Amino acid sequence: CTFKVDTVAPSLVVTAPTEGLETNKSELTVVGSTDDVTSKPVSISVKLNGKDCGAVEVGSDGSFSKVITLDQQGENVIVVTATDKAGKTTTVTRKVVYNTTAPVIKSVSITPNPVSAGNLYKIVVEVE
Repeated sequence: CTFKVDTVAPSLVVTAPTEGLETNKSELTVVGSTDDVTSKPVSISVKLNGKDCGAVEVGSDGSFSKVITLDQQGENVIVVTATDKAGKTTTVTRKVVYNTTAPVIKSVSITPNPVSAGNLYKIVVEVE
């Protein structure tokens, strides 16, 4: 009887989205790659704010992508987990901000005021 002892978790690289991404689009694609030398195949799971996003197909080269829909304004937490055949896991967490609120202009000022034609002036716009 022979067997393998696997003490190494699978590799996991998430290339998109980047940590701290701010977006006004609800649809987002999680992209990355995974591998494990001793315990293939590796499966990938993606969770958004604690909810499973469904099956993720992993290519023969270890690449994967999964389209998700951000479900809340503000911070969203995406957790990607790679699990090898032996049950070892590696996890990457990304926080992204979903914001569809347009900025509001609070004030605009011109210095000097009034401005003479041909002179330099500075315009300052303050947004909330």
